[in-house]
Amino acid sequence: MQGYYKVYEHFIVRNKKRTHAIVVLPTGVGKTGLMGLLPFHICEGRALIITPQLTIKDTVVDSLDPENPESFWYKRKIFNKVHETPTLVEFERGIKREILDAANIVVLNIHKLQARLNSSPLNYLPKDYFDMIIIDEAHHSTANTWVETINHFNKAKVVKLTGTPIRTDGVELAGELVYKYKLSQAMAKGYVKSLRNIEYIPEQLFLTIDKDETKQYTVEELLALGLRDEDWIRRSVAYSKECSESVVKESLKLLENKRRDGSKVPHKIIAVACSIDHAEQIKRLYVEKGYSAEVIHSRQTPEERSEIKQDIENHRVDVIIHVAMLGEGYDHPYLSVAAIFRPFRSELPYEQFIGRVLRVIPDKEAEKADDNIADVVSHHNLQLSELWEKYKIELQESEVIKHLQDENLLDDSGESSKGTSSGAGADIIPLGLAKERGTGTLITDTYLNTELIKKQKEEERKQKENIDKLKELLHIDYEQALAIYNQTRTKDTAAFKRPDLYFANRKKNLDDQIREILVPQLITKFHINQSEKNLADCRLFNGKYLWIKSKATNNGAMLAMYFNAYLRGEIGKKREEWKVSDFDIAFEKLAIAEEFVEKILMEYLHLDDEEY
Repeated sequence: MQGYYKVYEHFIVRNKKRTHAIVVLPTGVGKTGLMGLLPFHICEGRALIITPQLTIKDTVVDSLDPENPESFWYKRKIFNKVHETPTLVEFERGIKREILDAANIVVLNIHKLQARLNSSPLNYLPKDYFDMIIIDEAHHSTANTWVETINHFNKAKVVKLTGTPIRTDGVELAGELVYKYKLSQAMAKGYVKSLRNIEYIPEQLFLTIDKDETKQYTVEELLALGLRDEDWIRRSVAYSKECSESVVKESLKLLENKRRDGSKVPHKIIAVACSIDHAEQIKRLYVEKGYSAEVIHSRQTPEERSEIKQDIENHRVDVIIHVAMLGEGYDHPYLSVAAIFRPFRSELPYEQFIGRVLRVIPDKEAEKADDNIADVVSHHNLQLSELWEKYKIELQESEVIKHLQDENLLDDSGESSKGTSSGAGADIIPLGLAKERGTGTLITDTYLNTELIKKQKEEERKQKENIDKLKELLHIDYEQALAIYNQTRTKDTAAFKRPDLYFANRKKNLDDQIREILVPQLITKFHINQSEKNLADCRLFNGKYLWIKSKATNNGAMLAMYFNAYLRGEIGKKREEWKVSDFDIAFEKLAIAEEFVEKILMEYLHLDDEEY
């Protein structure tokens, strides 16, 4: 709430309405929630939230949508009554003015604001239409379109939110920094995961030039002789299958360590690649080792990307490899290992990628200290150690940024649009072939020695003691002792002795829960006439659920179809395609939907909370 109070103080107490307010928050501490709260008692009219890209826009809309049972408003119990929530409108081309007029909050992507488009709000909305403009990921906010928008709606109070104040060009944002919450603070309080950086160092590394494998060079020889520069070495290592295999292997070790002891926490790896082709190569390396992996990139259709995201959310993939798609604005708490397969030229995209693994796993789900320690793993010869050190220093700084001004537009990858790309298409000199020899080693560096890190070390010490006892008692080697140790700690194995029966029962139980328990309870509790269809005008059956009105024959059927349609949308697949894990998720989602439907019915039927 400190961020809200500081913005309130800036605009209302100090009356600095003409000066932009800048709020710096790291990933995972509630930036979207703050956006939802800022208009209250500060904004005297409509609020406009502007996002720099579609992934962020979708996240904001989903989090603040009053029709979403899992939205911020209900998760955090901001409102008890659904009708009290603010009216949210997602701006799309061709949207009618009367729909915008009904909105309290309008969310749009920056590309919709371009004045050259006839549909741009800049071409038909008056200057005083918005009283507050909230800019998300504000380090993008100096592109001409952002400036044009702020100049057009020049009566509005402007709030700039960012989790990454570091710029590739070092220029500062325009406005006054009113609040900054450091990553070190968030880690110390457990609001985000603790962080470990791991570099894989090959015992020996040799590279060839112009595909001539008769002559191999060490990194030191290439640099000393002036044959190639560091950038060429970094890119050659990035595209080397052999070097990538080393990082894949180490990232899977980290993943399996987090999944040990029969853990139910669905930890995943997020990886970043140089290009789409490179990402597909990385995917094959993971799949060959028996792990499910997907690539997400900008050339896929929105439907394809949506399906992949639902597979991530519903734990159908182990590894997601992205190419300039999930660098910012995507939050999934079970991304716990960050595998880097590309060189980074600057701090901003590097920091954005690390931010994807910082979202904390809730205490009620975390089973051990390691669950909330994120690991970042890379190849030593990608030469990322300097960026890691700069990242730590930047995050630990106590001074604040006062006046910021920004001019460079970032492309989708988060890199500056100026300068040479590090992708394969920009290579003028052919890359070399990198070969490793010997046994590699690891260097591990921890960002802040948090209580979680200490607790995890104590858990490792106890595990080692138990394994040593097993080795001594049974006269077996370490791997055998580890297997026995893990087996004794595995939970709920009985449920999977007959997975066919377990699956059939989960499916039947879900159907029974909706048809035989949940809907009858609602019909009875709210004295609804089962055979009538008077719920048709209820807000449950508007928008994407409008079709239920024409399909269902009565109130009971409408409610049952709503629950089934909601679960189908959340899981992202037809019921016949669900796995056992999907049914487990569906039961959790059903409880959330039930609470939401009860709120809607109480308001629609004009019932008092005290009656129930």
